[in-house]
Amino acid sequence: MADASDIAEPARQPSTADRTCTSIARAPWPTLPASRRAQLQRMESARAQCLGSAEFLATLGGLWLEEQEPSQAMIWLERSLMLDPHNLGAQADLALALASLGQPDAVRSLAQAWVDRTDVPANLRQRVFRALPIKDATQLPVVRLGRTSNGGWATHREATVMFGYESNLDHSPKLGEITLTVPDGPIDLKLAKPLEPRPGAALSSDLSWQLATSPQPGRIFRGGVRLGARAAPSDSNTDWQHAQGALSASQQWGAWRGHTEVSATWVGGALNEPYRLTRLSVKGERDALGCVLRLSVDRESRRQSATPLANSRTTSALWNSQCPFNGGREWSWGIAARASVDRPVDAERAGGTQRQSSLGARLTGTVGSQIRFDITARHGLVRDDAGYSPLLENNARREMRQSQVSLELISPLAPHASVLAGADAVLQVQAVQQRSNILVFQYRAISIYSGVRWAW
Repeated sequence: MADASDIAEPARQPSTADRTCTSIARAPWPTLPASRRAQLQRMESARAQCLGSAEFLATLGGLWLEEQEPSQAMIWLERSLMLDPHNLGAQADLALALASLGQPDAVRSLAQAWVDRTDVPANLRQRVFRALPIKDATQLPVVRLGRTSNGGWATHREATVMFGYESNLDHSPKLGEITLTVPDGPIDLKLAKPLEPRPGAALSSDLSWQLATSPQPGRIFRGGVRLGARAAPSDSNTDWQHAQGALSASQQWGAWRGHTEVSATWVGGALNEPYRLTRLSVKGERDALGCVLRLSVDRESRRQSATPLANSRTTSALWNSQCPFNGGREWSWGIAARASVDRPVDAERAGGTQRQSSLGARLTGTVGSQIRFDITARHGLVRDDAGYSPLLENNARREMRQSQVSLELISPLAPHASVLAGADAVLQVQAVQQRSNILVFQYRAISIYSGVRWAW
Protein backbone atom coordinates (compact mmCIF):
# COMPACT_ATOMS: atom_id res chain seq x y z
CA MET A 1 0.00 0.00 0.00
CA ALA A 2 1.36 3.41 -0.88
CA ASP A 3 2.19 5.84 1.89
CA ALA A 4 -0.11 8.84 2.14
CA SER A 5 2.79 11.14 1.39
CA ASP A 6 3.21 9.50 -2.01
CA ILE A 7 -0.29 10.36 -3.15
CA ALA A 8 -0.37 13.68 -5.07
CA GLU A 9 -3.11 16.07 -3.95
CA PRO A 10 -5.42 17.13 -6.80
CA ALA A 11 -4.80 20.69 -8.01
CA ARG A 12 -7.19 23.08 -6.30
CA GLN A 13 -9.37 25.08 -8.65
CA PRO A 14 -9.85 28.72 -7.62
CA SER A 15 -13.32 29.36 -6.26
CA THR A 16 -15.60 32.22 -7.24
CA ALA A 17 -14.63 34.01 -4.00
CA ASP A 18 -10.92 33.56 -4.85
CA ARG A 19 -11.43 35.05 -8.29
CA THR A 20 -13.38 37.96 -6.83
CA CYS A 21 -10.65 38.71 -4.26
CA THR A 22 -7.94 38.55 -6.93
CA SER A 23 -9.94 40.81 -9.26
CA ILE A 24 -10.41 43.43 -6.55
CA ALA A 25 -6.74 43.25 -5.50
CA ARG A 26 -5.57 43.75 -9.09
CA ALA A 27 -7.77 46.76 -9.81
CA PRO A 28 -5.85 49.87 -10.97
CA TRP A 29 -3.99 51.49 -8.10
CA PRO A 30 -5.81 54.71 -7.02
CA THR A 31 -3.59 57.78 -7.12
CA LEU A 32 -6.09 60.32 -5.74
CA PRO A 33 -7.35 60.45 -2.12
CA ALA A 34 -11.00 60.18 -3.17
CA SER A 35 -10.45 57.17 -5.43
CA ARG A 36 -8.20 55.55 -2.82
CA ARG A 37 -10.88 55.84 -0.14
CA ALA A 38 -13.49 54.47 -2.54
CA GLN A 39 -11.25 51.47 -3.21
CA LEU A 40 -10.73 51.01 0.53
CA GLN A 41 -14.49 50.95 1.10
CA ARG A 42 -14.85 48.34 -1.64
CA MET A 43 -12.11 46.16 -0.13
CA GLU A 44 -13.42 46.51 3.42
CA SER A 45 -16.81 45.30 2.16
CA ALA A 46 -15.20 42.19 0.65
CA ARG A 47 -12.67 41.61 3.43
CA ALA A 48 -14.59 38.87 5.27
CA GLN A 49 -14.57 36.59 2.23
CA CYS A 50 -10.95 37.41 1.29
CA LEU A 51 -9.10 36.69 4.55
CA GLY A 52 -7.39 33.75 2.86
CA SER A 53 -6.03 35.79 -0.07
CA ALA A 54 -2.48 37.02 0.53
CA GLU A 55 -2.64 39.31 -2.51
CA PHE A 56 -5.88 40.92 -1.36
CA LEU A 57 -4.58 41.50 2.19
CA ALA A 58 -1.27 42.93 0.91
CA THR A 59 -3.15 45.41 -1.27
CA LEU A 60 -5.50 46.34 1.59
CA GLY A 61 -2.51 46.95 3.88
CA GLY A 62 -0.78 49.06 1.23
CA LEU A 63 -3.86 51.25 0.82
CA TRP A 64 -4.11 51.84 4.57
CA LEU A 65 -0.42 52.74 4.62
CA GLU A 66 -0.98 55.40 1.96
CA GLU A 67 -3.90 56.68 4.03
CA GLN A 68 -1.35 57.42 6.81
CA GLU A 69 -2.80 54.61 8.97
CA PRO A 70 0.24 52.39 9.71
CA SER A 71 -1.39 50.59 12.65
CA GLN A 72 -4.31 49.54 10.48
CA ALA A 73 -1.94 48.61 7.64
CA MET A 74 0.15 46.34 9.89
CA ILE A 75 -2.83 44.11 10.73
CA TRP A 76 -3.36 43.06 7.12
CA LEU A 77 0.28 43.12 6.00
CA GLU A 78 1.28 40.73 8.79
CA ARG A 79 -1.59 38.40 7.90
CA SER A 80 -0.64 38.55 4.22
CA LEU A 81 2.96 37.57 5.00
CA MET A 82 1.76 34.66 7.12
CA LEU A 83 0.05 33.33 3.98
CA ASP A 84 2.84 34.31 1.57
CA PRO A 85 6.17 35.16 3.30
CA HIS A 86 7.88 35.86 -0.06
CA ASN A 87 5.70 38.82 -1.12
CA LEU A 88 8.32 41.55 -1.57
CA GLY A 89 5.80 44.38 -1.76
CA ALA A 90 4.16 43.35 1.51
CA GLN A 91 7.60 43.05 3.16
CA ALA A 92 8.42 46.61 2.13
CA ASP A 93 5.07 48.02 3.24
CA LEU A 94 5.28 46.30 6.62
CA ALA A 95 8.78 47.69 7.22
CA LEU A 96 7.60 51.20 6.30
CA ALA A 97 4.56 50.86 8.56
CA LEU A 98 6.79 49.87 11.47
CA ALA A 99 9.10 52.80 10.72
CA SER A 100 6.10 55.17 10.81
CA LEU A 101 5.31 53.81 14.27
CA GLY A 102 8.82 54.56 15.56
CA GLN A 103 10.57 51.27 14.74
CA PRO A 104 13.16 52.18 12.04
CA ASP A 105 15.12 48.96 12.59
CA ALA A 106 12.59 47.11 10.44
CA VAL A 107 13.51 49.18 7.39
CA ARG A 108 17.22 48.94 8.18
CA SER A 109 17.06 45.13 8.47
CA LEU A 110 15.11 44.76 5.23
CA ALA A 111 17.49 47.06 3.35
CA GLN A 112 20.48 45.06 4.58
CA ALA A 113 18.80 41.81 3.52
CA TRP A 114 18.16 43.19 0.03
CA VAL A 115 21.62 44.66 -0.60
CA ASP A 116 22.95 41.62 -2.47
CA ARG A 117 19.67 40.29 -3.87
CA THR A 118 19.19 40.54 -7.62
CA ASP A 119 15.50 39.56 -7.70
CA VAL A 120 14.21 42.74 -6.02
CA PRO A 121 12.91 45.27 -8.58
CA ALA A 122 14.93 48.48 -8.57
CA ASN A 123 11.99 50.78 -7.85
CA LEU A 124 10.85 48.67 -4.90
CA ARG A 125 14.43 48.51 -3.55
CA GLN A 126 14.74 52.30 -3.70
CA ARG A 127 11.38 52.73 -2.01
CA VAL A 128 12.86 51.02 1.03
CA PHE A 129 16.35 52.57 0.75
CA ARG A 130 14.92 56.09 0.59
CA ALA A 131 13.32 55.57 3.99
CA LEU A 132 16.87 55.28 5.41
CA PRO A 133 19.09 58.28 6.24
CA ILE A 134 21.84 57.06 3.91
CA LYS A 135 23.68 59.11 1.30
CA ASP A 136 24.14 56.44 -1.35
CA ALA A 137 20.44 55.94 -2.12
CA THR A 138 19.98 56.24 -5.85
CA GLN A 139 17.64 58.82 -7.31
CA LEU A 140 15.01 56.56 -8.82
CA PRO A 141 11.40 57.68 -8.34
CA VAL A 142 9.55 56.27 -5.36
CA VAL A 143 6.65 54.40 -6.93
CA ARG A 144 4.70 51.30 -6.07
CA LEU A 145 5.67 48.02 -7.76
CA GLY A 146 3.38 47.06 -10.60
CA ARG A 147 1.31 50.27 -10.45
CA THR A 148 3.29 52.54 -12.72
CA SER A 149 3.55 53.53 -16.34
CA ASN A 150 6.77 53.99 -18.23
CA GLY A 151 9.06 56.56 -16.65
CA GLY A 152 7.98 55.91 -13.06
CA TRP A 153 4.63 57.72 -13.25
CA ALA A 154 1.54 56.22 -11.66
CA THR A 155 -1.60 56.69 -13.74
CA HIS A 156 -5.32 56.83 -13.02
CA ARG A 157 -8.00 57.03 -15.70
CA GLU A 158 -11.71 57.23 -15.11
CA ALA A 159 -14.70 57.47 -17.44
CA THR A 160 -18.33 58.05 -16.46
CA VAL A 161 -21.37 57.85 -18.71
CA MET A 162 -24.79 58.62 -17.20
CA PHE A 163 -28.30 58.94 -18.58
CA GLY A 164 -31.09 60.62 -16.66
CA TYR A 165 -33.82 63.21 -16.29
CA GLU A 166 -33.79 66.81 -15.01
CA SER A 167 -36.84 68.85 -14.06
CA ASN A 168 -35.12 72.16 -14.84
CA LEU A 169 -32.36 71.84 -17.44
CA ASP A 170 -31.50 75.56 -17.49
CA HIS A 171 -32.22 76.46 -13.80
CA SER A 172 -35.00 78.80 -14.90
CA PRO A 173 -37.48 80.56 -12.59
CA LYS A 174 -41.22 80.20 -13.12
CA LEU A 175 -42.50 83.68 -13.91
CA GLY A 176 -45.48 84.94 -15.91
CA GLU A 177 -44.96 88.61 -15.09
CA ILE A 178 -42.33 90.91 -13.66
CA THR A 179 -42.67 94.08 -11.59
CA LEU A 180 -40.56 97.05 -12.74
CA THR A 181 -39.88 99.78 -10.17
CA VAL A 182 -39.70 103.12 -12.00
CA PRO A 183 -39.82 106.68 -10.53
CA ASP A 184 -43.54 107.00 -11.34
CA GLY A 185 -44.38 103.82 -9.40
CA PRO A 186 -44.21 100.06 -9.91
CA ILE A 187 -45.39 98.58 -13.19
CA ASP A 188 -46.58 94.96 -13.44
CA LEU A 189 -45.45 93.75 -16.86
CA LYS A 190 -46.75 90.48 -18.30
CA LEU A 191 -44.11 88.54 -20.14
CA ALA A 192 -44.89 87.78 -23.78
CA LYS A 193 -43.17 84.44 -23.25
CA PRO A 194 -43.41 83.35 -19.59
CA LEU A 195 -40.30 81.88 -18.01
CA GLU A 196 -40.79 78.17 -17.38
CA PRO A 197 -38.43 75.40 -16.26
CA ARG A 198 -37.48 73.14 -19.17
CA PRO A 199 -37.56 69.46 -18.15
CA GLY A 200 -36.11 66.63 -20.19
CA ALA A 201 -33.84 63.65 -20.51
CA ALA A 202 -30.10 64.22 -20.71
CA LEU A 203 -26.84 62.36 -21.27
CA SER A 204 -23.84 63.24 -19.08
CA SER A 205 -20.25 62.12 -19.65
CA ASP A 206 -16.97 62.70 -17.85
CA LEU A 207 -13.43 61.54 -18.67
CA SER A 208 -10.29 62.15 -16.61
CA TRP A 209 -6.65 61.10 -16.86
CA GLN A 210 -4.18 61.78 -14.07
CA LEU A 211 -0.46 61.15 -13.56
CA ALA A 212 1.53 61.17 -10.33
CA THR A 213 5.12 60.59 -9.30
CA SER A 214 6.97 60.68 -5.99
CA PRO A 215 10.68 61.61 -6.33
CA GLN A 216 11.20 61.06 -2.60
CA PRO A 217 9.17 59.99 0.43
CA GLY A 218 6.48 62.50 1.35
CA ARG A 219 6.68 64.45 -1.92
CA ILE A 220 4.22 63.95 -4.79
CA PHE A 221 3.74 65.73 -8.11
CA ARG A 222 0.51 65.32 -10.06
CA GLY A 223 -0.94 66.45 -13.34
CA GLY A 224 -4.19 65.74 -15.09
CA VAL A 225 -6.91 66.69 -17.52
CA ARG A 226 -10.67 66.33 -17.29
CA LEU A 227 -13.36 66.62 -19.96
CA GLY A 228 -17.09 66.72 -19.32
CA ALA A 229 -20.34 67.43 -21.13
CA ARG A 230 -24.11 67.26 -20.80
CA ALA A 231 -26.44 66.97 -23.76
CA ALA A 232 -30.25 67.14 -23.69
CA PRO A 233 -31.70 65.65 -26.92
CA SER A 234 -35.03 67.43 -26.42
CA ASP A 235 -33.50 70.88 -25.78
CA SER A 236 -30.00 71.40 -27.18
CA ASN A 237 -30.09 75.05 -26.03
CA THR A 238 -29.29 73.78 -22.52
CA ASP A 239 -26.18 71.76 -23.51
CA TRP A 240 -22.83 72.55 -21.91
CA GLN A 241 -19.21 71.32 -22.01
CA HIS A 242 -16.15 71.87 -19.87
CA ALA A 243 -12.42 71.08 -19.98
CA GLN A 244 -9.93 71.36 -17.13
CA GLY A 245 -6.18 70.94 -16.71
CA ALA A 246 -4.35 70.98 -13.36
CA LEU A 247 -0.86 70.63 -11.89
CA SER A 248 -0.19 70.08 -8.19
CA ALA A 249 2.58 69.37 -5.69
CA SER A 250 2.30 67.85 -2.20
CA GLN A 251 4.80 67.63 0.63
CA GLN A 252 4.61 66.02 4.07
CA TRP A 253 6.26 67.41 7.20
CA GLY A 254 5.66 65.05 10.09
CA ALA A 255 1.92 65.01 10.78
CA TRP A 256 1.27 67.88 8.34
CA ARG A 257 0.72 67.68 4.59
CA GLY A 258 0.81 70.68 2.27
CA HIS A 259 -0.67 70.92 -1.25
CA THR A 260 -0.39 73.55 -3.98
CA GLU A 261 -2.45 73.36 -7.17
CA VAL A 262 -2.79 75.46 -10.31
CA SER A 263 -5.70 74.80 -12.65
CA ALA A 264 -7.40 76.25 -15.72
CA THR A 265 -11.00 75.52 -16.69
CA TRP A 266 -12.97 76.34 -19.83
CA VAL A 267 -16.79 76.21 -19.76
CA GLY A 268 -18.81 76.50 -22.93
CA GLY A 269 -21.93 75.36 -24.74
CA ALA A 270 -25.31 76.79 -25.67
CA LEU A 271 -26.58 77.16 -22.09
CA ASN A 272 -24.29 80.04 -21.06
CA GLU A 273 -21.76 82.43 -22.49
CA PRO A 274 -18.36 80.64 -22.58
CA TYR A 275 -15.88 81.66 -19.87
CA ARG A 276 -12.48 80.71 -18.44
CA LEU A 277 -11.46 80.11 -14.83
CA THR A 278 -7.90 80.04 -13.52
CA ARG A 279 -7.26 79.04 -9.93
CA LEU A 280 -4.38 78.86 -7.46
CA SER A 281 -5.04 76.81 -4.33
CA VAL A 282 -2.90 76.26 -1.23
CA LYS A 283 -4.00 73.65 1.30
CA GLY A 284 -2.71 72.23 4.58
CA GLU A 285 -4.03 69.08 6.25
CA ARG A 286 -3.23 66.70 9.09
CA ASP A 287 -4.69 63.76 10.97
CA ALA A 288 -6.00 64.43 14.47
CA LEU A 289 -8.30 62.47 16.78
CA GLY A 290 -8.87 59.95 14.01
CA CYS A 291 -10.04 62.67 11.57
CA VAL A 292 -8.49 64.36 8.56
CA LEU A 293 -8.57 68.16 9.00
CA ARG A 294 -7.99 70.53 6.06
CA LEU A 295 -7.68 74.28 5.59
CA SER A 296 -7.28 75.83 2.14
CA VAL A 297 -7.11 79.26 0.53
CA ASP A 298 -8.02 79.79 -3.15
CA ARG A 299 -7.54 82.63 -5.60
CA GLU A 300 -9.69 82.44 -8.73
CA SER A 301 -9.99 84.62 -11.82
CA ARG A 302 -13.00 84.49 -14.17
CA ARG A 303 -12.95 85.80 -17.74
CA GLN A 304 -16.10 85.94 -19.87
CA SER A 305 -15.74 85.48 -23.62
CA ALA A 306 -18.02 88.37 -24.67
CA THR A 307 -19.06 90.30 -21.54
CA PRO A 308 -15.97 91.71 -19.81
CA LEU A 309 -18.23 93.64 -17.41
CA ALA A 310 -18.87 90.29 -15.66
CA ASN A 311 -15.17 89.45 -15.16
CA SER A 312 -14.19 88.95 -11.53
CA ARG A 313 -11.58 87.76 -9.04
CA THR A 314 -12.54 85.60 -6.05
CA THR A 315 -10.65 84.87 -2.83
CA SER A 316 -11.92 81.94 -0.73
CA ALA A 317 -11.10 80.14 2.50
CA LEU A 318 -12.33 76.60 3.14
CA TRP A 319 -12.20 74.42 6.25
CA ASN A 320 -13.38 70.82 6.25
CA SER A 321 -12.96 67.57 8.14
CA GLN A 322 -13.60 63.89 7.50
CA CYS A 323 -13.95 61.52 10.47
CA PRO A 324 -14.80 57.85 11.03
CA PHE A 325 -18.29 57.26 12.37
CA ASN A 326 -18.34 55.74 15.89
CA GLY A 327 -14.70 54.75 15.50
CA GLY A 328 -15.44 52.43 12.54
CA ARG A 329 -13.89 52.52 9.09
CA GLU A 330 -16.93 51.52 7.05
CA TRP A 331 -18.75 54.82 7.69
CA SER A 332 -17.46 58.36 7.91
CA TRP A 333 -18.89 61.85 8.25
CA GLY A 334 -17.60 65.28 7.39
CA ILE A 335 -18.41 68.97 7.59
CA ALA A 336 -17.18 71.89 5.50
CA ALA A 337 -17.42 75.68 5.79
CA ARG A 338 -16.47 78.11 3.04
CA ALA A 339 -16.32 81.92 2.81
CA SER A 340 -15.57 83.88 -0.38
CA VAL A 341 -15.36 87.44 -1.64
CA ASP A 342 -15.98 87.92 -5.37
CA ARG A 343 -14.77 91.33 -6.58
CA PRO A 344 -15.60 92.59 -10.08
CA VAL A 345 -12.84 93.75 -12.40
CA ASP A 346 -15.19 96.55 -13.53
CA ALA A 347 -16.81 98.53 -10.69
CA GLU A 348 -19.94 98.95 -12.84
CA ARG A 349 -20.91 95.30 -12.58
CA ALA A 350 -24.47 94.84 -11.32
CA GLY A 351 -24.41 94.22 -7.56
CA GLY A 352 -20.75 95.18 -7.14
CA THR A 353 -18.71 93.00 -4.79
CA GLN A 354 -20.38 89.71 -3.90
CA ARG A 355 -19.93 87.92 -0.58
CA GLN A 356 -20.54 84.18 -0.44
CA SER A 357 -20.66 81.63 2.38
CA SER A 358 -21.71 78.02 2.66
CA LEU A 359 -21.94 75.18 5.15
CA GLY A 360 -22.08 71.52 4.17
CA ALA A 361 -22.20 68.03 5.66
CA ARG A 362 -21.37 64.61 4.22
CA LEU A 363 -22.01 61.00 5.25
CA THR A 364 -20.41 58.02 3.47
CA GLY A 365 -20.58 54.32 4.16
CA THR A 366 -21.50 50.87 2.93
CA VAL A 367 -25.05 49.59 2.63
CA GLY A 368 -25.37 45.81 2.56
CA SER A 369 -22.31 43.94 1.38
CA GLN A 370 -21.12 46.03 -1.57
CA ILE A 371 -23.19 49.17 -2.15
CA ARG A 372 -21.33 52.36 -1.23
CA PHE A 373 -23.43 55.28 -0.05
CA ASP A 374 -22.55 58.99 -0.23
CA ILE A 375 -24.98 61.76 0.77
CA THR A 376 -24.18 65.46 1.01
CA ALA A 377 -26.22 68.48 2.09
CA ARG A 378 -25.19 72.08 1.56
CA HIS A 379 -26.66 75.51 2.24
CA GLY A 380 -25.15 78.65 0.71
CA LEU A 381 -25.76 82.39 0.96
CA VAL A 382 -24.79 85.04 -1.60
CA ARG A 383 -25.13 88.79 -0.94
CA ASP A 384 -24.26 91.77 -3.12
CA ASP A 385 -22.74 94.90 -1.65
CA ALA A 386 -24.59 97.23 -4.02
CA GLY A 387 -28.07 97.39 -5.57
CA TYR A 388 -28.56 95.05 -8.51
CA SER A 389 -30.82 97.23 -10.73
CA PRO A 390 -33.03 100.32 -10.20
CA LEU A 391 -35.76 98.52 -12.17
CA LEU A 392 -35.89 95.51 -9.82
CA GLU A 393 -37.14 95.87 -6.24
CA ASN A 394 -36.11 99.57 -6.13
CA ASN A 395 -32.42 98.72 -6.60
CA ALA A 396 -32.37 96.29 -3.67
CA ARG A 397 -29.16 94.44 -2.93
CA ARG A 398 -29.58 90.93 -4.32
CA GLU A 399 -29.58 88.04 -1.88
CA MET A 400 -29.70 84.35 -2.85
CA ARG A 401 -30.02 81.35 -0.55
CA GLN A 402 -29.39 77.94 -2.07
CA SER A 403 -30.10 74.55 -0.45
CA GLN A 404 -28.86 71.37 -2.09
CA VAL A 405 -29.02 67.66 -1.25
CA SER A 406 -27.38 64.93 -3.31
CA LEU A 407 -27.24 61.14 -2.98
CA GLU A 408 -24.92 58.73 -4.78
CA LEU A 409 -25.07 54.92 -4.64
CA ILE A 410 -22.19 52.91 -6.13
CA SER A 411 -21.96 49.15 -6.60
CA PRO A 412 -19.38 47.00 -8.42
CA LEU A 413 -20.81 46.30 -11.85
CA ALA A 414 -19.22 42.92 -12.58
CA PRO A 415 -16.78 41.84 -9.85
CA HIS A 416 -16.21 38.44 -11.49
CA ALA A 417 -15.32 39.79 -14.94
CA SER A 418 -11.72 40.87 -15.27
CA VAL A 419 -12.50 42.86 -18.43
CA LEU A 420 -14.68 45.20 -16.36
CA ALA A 421 -12.48 45.24 -13.24
CA GLY A 422 -12.86 48.68 -11.68
CA ALA A 423 -16.29 49.35 -13.26
CA ASP A 424 -19.16 50.46 -11.01
CA ALA A 425 -22.87 51.00 -11.49
CA VAL A 426 -23.79 54.50 -10.27
CA LEU A 427 -27.08 56.11 -9.27
CA GLN A 428 -27.21 59.86 -8.54
CA VAL A 429 -30.14 61.92 -7.22
CA GLN A 430 -29.95 65.66 -6.60
CA ALA A 431 -32.41 68.33 -5.46
CA VAL A 432 -31.65 72.05 -5.35
CA GLN A 433 -33.72 75.11 -4.44
CA GLN A 434 -32.60 78.72 -4.71
CA ARG A 435 -34.57 81.56 -3.11
CA SER A 436 -33.96 85.25 -3.74
CA ASN A 437 -35.46 88.63 -2.91
CA ILE A 438 -35.36 89.26 -6.68
CA LEU A 439 -37.74 86.67 -8.15
CA VAL A 440 -35.94 86.27 -11.45
CA PHE A 441 -33.11 84.48 -9.58
CA GLN A 442 -35.33 81.86 -7.93
CA TYR A 443 -35.52 78.28 -9.19
CA ARG A 444 -35.98 74.65 -8.24
CA ALA A 445 -34.52 71.55 -9.86
CA ILE A 446 -34.49 67.79 -9.32
CA SER A 447 -32.33 65.38 -11.29
CA ILE A 448 -31.80 61.62 -11.34
CA TYR A 449 -29.05 59.89 -13.31
CA SER A 450 -27.78 56.33 -13.59
CA GLY A 451 -24.90 54.84 -15.50
CA VAL A 452 -21.41 53.39 -15.34
CA ARG A 453 -18.13 54.68 -13.89
CA TRP A 454 -14.99 52.81 -14.93
CA ALA A 455 -11.53 53.35 -13.44
CA TRP A 456 -8.44 51.72 -14.93
